[in-house]
Amino acid sequence: MFSPASLKGESPVPIDERIRNKYLILYIIIIILSFIPCSLFEIWYVDYFWSESFFWIFFLLLPFNVLVAIHILQLSALITATLILNIVNLIHVPKEGIFKRSLEDRDYLFWNIRNIVKKWPLYITSSNPFPWWKNRFALQFFGVKIGKKTICDNSWISSEFVSIGENVIIGMNSTVLSFGIEQDNFILKKIRVENDVLIGAKCVILPGTVIKRKVKLVAHSYTNHNAVLEEDSIYLGHPAKLKKT
Repeated sequence: MFSPASLKGESPVPIDERIRNKYLILYIIIIILSFIPCSLFEIWYVDYFWSESFFWIFFLLLPFNVLVAIHILQLSALITATLILNIVNLIHVPKEGIFKRSLEDRDYLFWNIRNIVKKWPLYITSSNPFPWWKNRFALQFFGVKIGKKTICDNSWISSEFVSIGENVIIGMNSTVLSFGIEQDNFILKKIRVENDVLIGAKCVILPGTVIKRKVKLVAHSYTNHNAVLEEDSIYLGHPAKLKKT
């Protein structure tokens, strides 16, 4: 059974409950480090404007201050997580494949650790007042490729092993999952969406799927893992099949 995306709208980064508490300290450290630049900015703001000469400016610029503080926090969270993720990836390089859903399997274990590292920055960027940052900006910190003129702001996209081309439209509440669970197996395979693809609302793209140029995937459809949707065609159904003309 493949895991559903979070209802909050951040990239789906589930964590196995068996290790959640064990690595909680890592998650807390990332949160604390990401607040440091934001705190320094607030100290400077109060120190500079909280005086009789600039008292009115302090309150006048307060909305601007909040907006800047939000983006400093989100950016510092992304940078902190990226730096830690680079260290984690040096210890164990991420790779595609079918693995055992066991913590003794290092590929499955480190996939969970990577999700712990990415959880906080993806959570807070999903609440950005400029929602197009959620996917286009934040996910690219973690290696997800999203091409120019692509619309994917209202969809859930995995935070690794995903490549999306240019001029692609991914419909509302569609999910692009490069991972999945089938009984005791854990699947992690790259998804590739080529240029000029149209994916309807509430579609599910499963691991290993390749969607070639100018494909149209009808709303409420889903692909099998390792599916190949051929160029300039229309697919629909459960699983998606070529629509016969």
